[in-house]
Amino acid sequence: MPAKRGRKARARTTAEKLLMAEVSEKFTAQKRAKGTKEAAKELRVSPASFYNYVNQDDLPSFEVLKRAHDKWGLNFKHVDFGSRAPVSAPTEEESPRQYLLPFLESVRQNDIEVLRTKPVKPDMLEVTVRIKFAG
Repeated sequence: MPAKRGRKARARTTAEKLLMAEVSEKFTAQKRAKGTKEAAKELRVSPASFYNYVNQDDLPSFEVLKRAHDKWGLNFKHVDFGSRAPVSAPTEEESPRQYLLPFLESVRQNDIEVLRTKPVKPDMLEVTVRIKFAG
């Protein structure tokens, strides 16, 4: 039999193994109740991924576990769904706006000296500047 292709699976920690066993048990119950395709569709994962979770071959992401918690009311022993920061970026009202500081208004163009420029990536440039502030 030829060697298995693809990337090697990394070693799992004991906590991950325990969570995988718990996920497998709870997802197996959902598989029996709804069927694999329907359960996978509700979690927005492929049936192959759902089989991997049931067979303890892979650990679902936090987002998949959160959807299982929200859709099916599942709770997992070592996962706290209330302490995670929101996944989406903050809106304009939520994010504080940085206002121009008064001392920056007094800086003139001849107070700024470019000391060094260095290309970091094709679309990125690192610039080192010296700014003289009026005191």
